[in-house]
Amino acid sequence: MDAEQESEHDSVRAAVHKLRANGFQVCLSNPAFEVWLLAHFVKTPRSFADCDAVVKALDPKWKKRFRRDYDKSDGRAVAGLVPDAPKAIRNAKAVRDSHFAEQSDTCLCNSSTEVYRLVETLWPQKEA
Repeated sequence: MDAEQESEHDSVRAAVHKLRANGFQVCLSNPAFEVWLLAHFVKTPRSFADCDAVVKALDPKWKKRFRRDYDKSDGRAVAGLVPDAPKAIRNAKAVRDSHFAEQSDTCLCNSSTEVYRLVETLWPQKEA
């Protein structure tokens, strides 16, 4: 990790600590929210340099599913992923448990997402 990344990591860690100290639950995705969207299609612990790299991996799957490029502001397409939420939860948990089980700091788990925790809380599913 270079000095800039370490500084960003320290800033995120401080923000997370402050949020938790004030009673907030925090769900991170590293390096970007798109890791959660990618989990709807595949289970991958592949490391990504940044959000653009995640989008590059997500875009072909997105195009196949929605017949258009991924666009962060396309709420209709994101809503179209709702039926795949159980798969995304399983994929995200599996990556976290298999590849980053010993790491409590999600900032050091590239790529991983904790968004499944939020989704499980808001939309509890019965185990099949």
